[in-house]
Amino acid sequence: MKKALIAASILVLAACSQEVADTAKTAEETAPTPSEEAGFEAVAPGDYNVIRADGSVDQLTIHPGLTWTMVFSDGNAAGGTIFAQGGQNCFVTEGVEGHQCFTEGPRAEDGSMEVTAEDGEVMSVVPTQFDPE
Repeated sequence: MKKALIAASILVLAACSQEVADTAKTAEETAPTPSEEAGFEAVAPGDYNVIRADGSVDQLTIHPGLTWTMVFSDGNAAGGTIFAQGGQNCFVTEGVEGHQCFTEGPRAEDGSMEVTAEDGEVMSVVPTQFDPE
């Protein structure tokens, strides 16, 4: 399992390096196709509100280096690391065995998206500050 997590992290970092090398391409050349819209860019560093089906709102921060912290609606906090696996973004919570993976939907113009957890729960992820540029 550890080897798979390390391999996935290396692949994600390699993808980041490729993106930096390709910055000279035009917007048309680098525009994502619909199948590429979700995935790594969905975990771009920033602050997000995670709105659950029951209306509760968790505050998620994605940090550079594929780490995260969250303050849940009940005031509890958690954090850990992120990796990509099978077209999903997976969150490992520090001190908890295993991980939780999410499938992302397309990103809306305001930067928000719906995500579906492995257990079927659908949540909205909304950036707390949206900059269309």
